[in-house]
Amino acid sequence: MGKWIGRLRVAIVGLAGLTAIVLGSVAASATSLGVNPLTTWTIQPTPNRSNDFNQLSGVSANTASDVWAVGTFRGPSSFAFKTLIEHFDGTTWKALKSPNSGTLNNELNAASADSSTDAWAVGFQVVGSVDRTLTEHWNGTRWSVVASANVGSGRNDLRGVAAVSPGDAWAVGAVGVTDATLAEHWDGTSWAVVPTPTPLGGGTLAAVAAVSSSDVWAVGAVGDGDDGTLAEHWNGTSWSIVSTPAISGDALLSSVTAISSSDVWAAGSKGSQTLTEHWNGTSWSLVPSPNPLPTTKGNNFLTGVTAVSANDVWAVGSTLDFTLGGLEQTMTLHWDGSAWAVVASPNQGTGSNLLLGADSPGGGVVFAAGTLQGAGGTNRTLVLRTTNG
Repeated sequence: MGKWIGRLRVAIVGLAGLTAIVLGSVAASATSLGVNPLTTWTIQPTPNRSNDFNQLSGVSANTASDVWAVGTFRGPSSFAFKTLIEHFDGTTWKALKSPNSGTLNNELNAASADSSTDAWAVGFQVVGSVDRTLTEHWNGTRWSVVASANVGSGRNDLRGVAAVSPGDAWAVGAVGVTDATLAEHWDGTSWAVVPTPTPLGGGTLAAVAAVSSSDVWAVGAVGDGDDGTLAEHWNGTSWSIVSTPAISGDALLSSVTAISSSDVWAAGSKGSQTLTEHWNGTSWSLVPSPNPLPTTKGNNFLTGVTAVSANDVWAVGSTLDFTLGGLEQTMTLHWDGSAWAVVASPNQGTGSNLLLGADSPGGGVVFAAGTLQGAGGTNRTLVLRTTNG
C-alpha cells in the first residue's frame, strides 16, 4: 500500500527497546545499502514551538537567505494543532508568529514565495468537525489569514501552492471524503475555485508548480490516495488531465517541479518503491529511480522534488525499515542529467527521521524539511541543507 502524505501529522513509529539495534544498524546503513557515504547534506538547527509535536511539511526558498518552512505544532497543554512557520535568514532559523483561524486544528501543508514580500502558505482549518481550506500570506512584515474558497459544505484541503507573482498564485488539494480534485487561483484580490477534471473514482492533487501564468502543472493520485498517478495541466484557459504512464498496483505522485515547458519532474511512490516521472514537452515517461532499502526489508517513499538546473535535480523522502520496527530514515536522490543516484543523508538521534518537502533557490543550494523523533517520543522539526547541488 502506498503512503499518501498529502496531510499533516505524519505518525513516527515509536522505537522503545530498539535503541541498541538502531545504533549499530544506522552506522552501517549507508555502506550496506550501497549508498555513497560522502553526503553533501548537513542538519541545520531549527526551533520547536512545543515539547510535544512539531513538524515541517513544506519549504520554499526565495533565495539562499530567505527561506520559509511551514507545518504544524501542538503543545502538551493544548489538544488543537496550530500553524507553524519558520524562516531562515541565511544564518539562523527562527519561528515566527503565525495566525490561526478559530480554536480548532490549523495545519499548513505547503509554502511558496516569489519575493521577500510575497509568500503563501496553504493547508486546512477545522470548522466544527469539517476541514476547510486555509491560506496565509506574508507581505514582508507579517503573516495573515486570507479568505479562501471551498466547494460545498464538506471537507476541503489544500496541499500544494505555487506563487507566480503578487497577482497570480495557485493552490491545489482535494474535496470530500471520496475526493475530487481542487484548484484555486489568486488574482491579486481573492481566491476562487477554478474547475478541474476529476478521474473516474475520484482524485487528489498534492502539489503544483508553474513555468508561467499559462503553463502550470499539478500532480497527485487517482482515487482517495494512491490508486494511480495523476497529472493535470493549466494552459492559461482551463485545466486538463494529461496521461501518465500506466503502473500496475498502488502509485501516487507527491511533488512536482517545473524547470521549463519541456522539462518537468514529478516524484512519488509505486507500492514500496520510489517513483519519478519526467515531462519532455510532449509526454510523461517513467524514469528508473533507485531504492536504498530493499523491498524485502521495507518501503521507499519520495515526498519532495526540486531542481537547481536541468542536470541537477533532487528528490527527497524516507525509507521505512520493517526489520527495525518501522524505523524511518531520510532519503535523498540526485539526477545528474543521465541517471538518478542515492546520496547519503544524515539523521539525528536514533529515532525516525523523514523528509516531506524540498526546494532550491538556485546556486547549488537545496533545502529539505521534515520531522524527527526526539527524546521521549516527541516530534521535532528537521531541516537539511546542501550547498553542493
